[in-house]
Amino acid sequence: MKSKYLALIIVAAFIAATAVSQSVAAGKITVTQTAEKISISGDNGKKIASDKFALSKDGWYIIKIVYKGTDPSICQLSLATQKMITDKETVGGMLTNWMGPNTTEKILSKGSAKSEDYMIYVDDAEGPWAIEILKNPKPKPLSDKTMFSGTTNKVTPFFHLNKGSVAFTMHQKLKGQWSSRLEINLYDANTGKYVSNLCHNTTSPMLNSKVDIPEAGPYILEVIGGDSWDVSYK
Repeated sequence: MKSKYLALIIVAAFIAATAVSQSVAAGKITVTQTAEKISISGDNGKKIASDKFALSKDGWYIIKIVYKGTDPSICQLSLATQKMITDKETVGGMLTNWMGPNTTEKILSKGSAKSEDYMIYVDDAEGPWAIEILKNPKPKPLSDKTMFSGTTNKVTPFFHLNKGSVAFTMHQKLKGQWSSRLEINLYDANTGKYVSNLCHNTTSPMLNSKVDIPEAGPYILEVIGGDSWDVSYK
């Protein structure tokens, strides 16, 4: 009888050890890097960080984040340095704070990346996620559209603007009082430098903004929040 109980204890211990091993494997983060792109991917995990990767001051970046967890489920990811993690200030680099599957994009303008030891910090993730960071993306091909639309955080295609005054019109449709308020930023797509803020933290359903374009060339918009939005120019 004792040997039977001993065997059951050994089997139970093996199952528990296997479960722990699988949990650790699920939290593994993969980082691959070329001169033009950094790809990071992971699965469910909590309070873990990726390997370090460099983002240079002379570059500008488009970041795309995809989360494929169930609905509802948590995905909280940040772009952080070791100091930010140690000081528990990762919220300053938060990329996602979702309760379900989502895709989002954002821009890091030229000069805003200031460290050689960036990491993706996973505060909590309950499903698979992937991040793609493009360095100095080429502004080709240029879109011939004069209106762009989308939902929540997105980066528009590259488009051409002539030198001089350009009028932008923006619409948004918020789902409720907790919706993210609309913000739209304009960047020079040749240099990655910030040009102008078209609107900031607004709940207005329609806005107009005029911007003085310093020189003709390719430009790009970063749209934050707004649930459903569109922006046009002339």
